[in-house]
Amino acid sequence: MLARAFSILLVWLTVAAAGATVAAQGEQAPPGTPPPSTFNVFYPEERPLSDCLSSLPKPNCGSDARGGWAQYAIAIALVAGLSFIGWRVVRSARRTGDRRTPATTSVPDADGDGPAP
Repeated sequence: MLARAFSILLVWLTVAAAGATVAAQGEQAPPGTPPPSTFNVFYPEERPLSDCLSSLPKPNCGSDARGGWAQYAIAIALVAGLSFIGWRVVRSARRTGDRRTPATTSVPDADGDGPAP
């Protein structure tokens, strides 16, 4: 029974792999179709692309299109949102702390005859 299940699985995997390779080939573009554009405003044209695509890009790999008002607007929105969250946490902690702090403690004093002042 185990050998039959293994052979069925093997046949199924073979058919699936063959179907995937046929589907991956797809239709080829008709001749005379220009390749898609690879122009990107964020990378300079005068430098090799491999210099600018890395975890540590070399100097002068950026462009003027990287900054501007949109970047500042996002930074201001992030700071405002985090400030609002921090304010709400502090406010909630202060309100909860006021309710939990009793005026007198219920711990008896050293003599054992009542709550401590």
